[in-house]
Amino acid sequence: MEGAGCAICGNNADSKPFLQAWLVGFRFQYRRCNSCGLVFLNPRPGVQEIGQFYDEEYYGGGRQKFRDWIETLRLYFARRRASRMKRFFPGGGRALDLGCGQGTFLELLRKEGWEVQGTERSPDSACRARLSGLPVSVGEVQRGQFPDHSLDLVTLWQVIEHLYDPAVLMRRIHPMLRNGGMVAISTPNIESLQARVFREKWFHLDPPRHLYLFSPQTLERLMNREGFRLVALNHLSWEQNPYGWLQSFLNRMGSANGSLYAYLKNLPPSRDPKGSVSGKNLLLAAGLLPFCFLLPLILERSGGGGTFEAYFGKET
Repeated sequence: MEGAGCAICGNNADSKPFLQAWLVGFRFQYRRCNSCGLVFLNPRPGVQEIGQFYDEEYYGGGRQKFRDWIETLRLYFARRRASRMKRFFPGGGRALDLGCGQGTFLELLRKEGWEVQGTERSPDSACRARLSGLPVSVGEVQRGQFPDHSLDLVTLWQVIEHLYDPAVLMRRIHPMLRNGGMVAISTPNIESLQARVFREKWFHLDPPRHLYLFSPQTLERLMNREGFRLVALNHLSWEQNPYGWLQSFLNRMGSANGSLYAYLKNLPPSRDPKGSVSGKNLLLAAGLLPFCFLLPLILERSGGGGTFEAYFGKET
């Protein structure tokens, strides 16, 4: 384990305990910066230790992360994300997707004429996208990895919370973007009603993989400091927020944390957790589902979504 500080203010001395969470026998503590409000994990696993928390149960098995019917939904939402890019780049361009997963979003952009590139954290996790013929590099983007002014769009879909130093990464990306280029980020919202109600049982907490927990305000503060300005902000995510409510409710009601989520993954038979989800919990999930779709609609205008999506333009 290693000490960590605020990614915005750069220290851990001026912070206070925020909440504790547990995962398979490990206890983790999140702290909140007294200066800017950013929530961060401290202490946290070091770079050499974190890999044990990204195993097959996290990624799923085979070429896809989830069961087939869930993958159909994921494809639908990826198409919607790709379609939103036309609002900013009607003629396409060159895109870099950090933490591209199995590459669905990049495949869709490529079909629209984009030139695409992805990254993943390890060779094993990069294999899925490479099987689709996508160019994927391993590890974080390094300074000068792409020529200056060569990228139009950089995306981080549920990724920035996993980074050891998001500010340094943004500093590297800034010169690689063309004037008028954009960074698109989706991430859990620590100031959401979901987070405040469920706290250590919140589905999107996910320790220790989530090293930082942002609000729209703290993310904008970090991005402003690194030379980006907010262009658009969206709190209504049908892909993330209804399920965030559902799994958080189940966690709070005594279901093993994330058990339904594990059930939905595409795992090999030897590790398939079907038996870990009781019929009672499945019936409970079915009963809660309508409310979990209604709540995001009610909370969207107040900025209360469990996750948010923010678009930042490069300042020259």
